[in-house]
Amino acid sequence: MEFHQLGRSGLRVSTVTLGTFNFGGPTDEAAAEEIIHTALDAGVNLVDTANAYQDGRSEQILGKAIRHRRDDVLIATKCYNEVGPGPNDWGNSAYAVKRECERSLRRLGVDHIDIFHLHRHDLRTPVEETLGALADLVREGKIRYIGTSTMPSPEEMAEQPGLGVVPTWRLVEMAVLARGSLGTPGPIAEQSPYNLLEREVERDILPICREYGVGFVAYSPLAMGYLSERFLGEPPADARFTEWWSPRGTVWEPVQRALAALLELAAEHGQSLPEFAHSWLSGSSDVTSTIIGPRTLDQLTLALRATETTVDAQARQAVDAIVAPGSSLWFRTIEQGHRGTRDSEES
Repeated sequence: MEFHQLGRSGLRVSTVTLGTFNFGGPTDEAAAEEIIHTALDAGVNLVDTANAYQDGRSEQILGKAIRHRRDDVLIATKCYNEVGPGPNDWGNSAYAVKRECERSLRRLGVDHIDIFHLHRHDLRTPVEETLGALADLVREGKIRYIGTSTMPSPEEMAEQPGLGVVPTWRLVEMAVLARGSLGTPGPIAEQSPYNLLEREVERDILPICREYGVGFVAYSPLAMGYLSERFLGEPPADARFTEWWSPRGTVWEPVQRALAALLELAAEHGQSLPEFAHSWLSGSSDVTSTIIGPRTLDQLTLALRATETTVDAQARQAVDAIVAPGSSLWFRTIEQGHRGTRDSEES
C-alpha cells in the first residue's frame, strides 16, 4: 500500500480509503468486521463513515471493530444530513456541527475524530459560523482536521438549488477565510465523485484543490455500480443507486454507448470494467486517495488488487475519446431520474 500527503497537512493516508456506507445495511456486522480487518491488514489506514450512514449504525460497527486497533486507523466521518424531524436536525450550524460531533464520538466509542467532513454545504448558515464551530472542536481535541464533501461546479449548483451541495466558490471561501481574517483551521480534504463517467471535477474542483493545498479524495469509483458491467441495457433492480434514482430517457443512451466502449477498452487491456475503472483512478496524480465501499469481501479484494495497477497513457487517451475530460455522464443521468432526499448521495 502506498501513502500520500493529504493536502498541505502533515497527515499521510493510504491511496485506498475504506468506505462503510453499506455496513449495518446490506452488509451485516460480522461481514463488515471481516472487511474492516482485511483492509487494515492490507495497509489501508483511512476509513470513511458518516453520521447518517444506516442511521448511525455504520459508525457503531466501525467503532466496535477497531476498538483494539485504534492507533492503526484514521477515522473520517461527516455531519450535515438530516437525522431527525426537527428544524435543527440537519445542516452546518454551530449547534448541529457540535451536537453531531458529540454523537459520532459516542457511536464510534473514541475520544477524537481524525477528519470531520461537512457532508454538504448548508446555504442558510454563514461559513464563518461553521468554521468557528469546527475550530472550537479542533481546540477541544475532539477533531484533528476539517474536510468538505461533494462540491460540484457553479453551473450544477445553479441547476440544483435544492440539493444542498457546495458550490465551488465555497471551497475557496472556506480556505481563504480560514487562512486570513478568521485564523481558523481550513479544510485539508475534499471528497467528490470521480470516475470514468463522471469527470466534472477536472474543470474546477481539482484545480482549486491544487491551488489551495486541499487533498482530493475520490468517491464512487464505480459510479454506484454503473461501471460494474451490469448496466448494459436496463439497470438492474437490485443496484444500490436505484433506491434513489431511476435513469431513463435520452440521457441514458450516451451512458450505454460509453459503457459499451469502456467495456471493450478494458478487455483490450486484460481487465474487467471494474478493475479498469479502479486502475484509471489510481493513475491520476490529482487523487490522494480513493474511497471504495464494498458490500462483500470479494468486492474489497478486487478493488485492492485493481488499485495496485495503473493504465498507460495510450489507454488514458482512449478513455478521453469516449468520455471527454471535464464532462459528466453519471450525474446528468442521476439528475433526470432523481427521486430526491437531502441525504441521498453518499461517499
